Amino acid sequence: MADKVGKGHRLVMENREQIALTGVQKVQSFDPREIVLETELGILSIKGERLGIKLLNLDDGLIDLEGHVGALIYHRNTSSGSRQGLMNRIFR
Repeated sequence: MADKVGKGHRLVMENREQIALTGVQKVQSFDPREIVLETELGILSIKGERLGIKLLNLDDGLIDLEGHVGALIYHRNTSSGSRQGLMNRIFR
């Protein structure tokens, strides 16, 4: 498990039809129009058509996807640490 820490996150896309990712921790949801992944750098939504998973190896943090990619969206990190910081600022 210690191997997984600090590997980083990398995304390689070819012709908007194939994506290879590293640093994937969890698949939050999957359907042919959207795949939502939890990566080392936050939540990533991949939107498109006929999306499919060719390879999934969460032990090594790898995933290969295929289909027509329409959008890649990284969402803001809403970790509990940032929420706690906000609460501390409110109640000073």
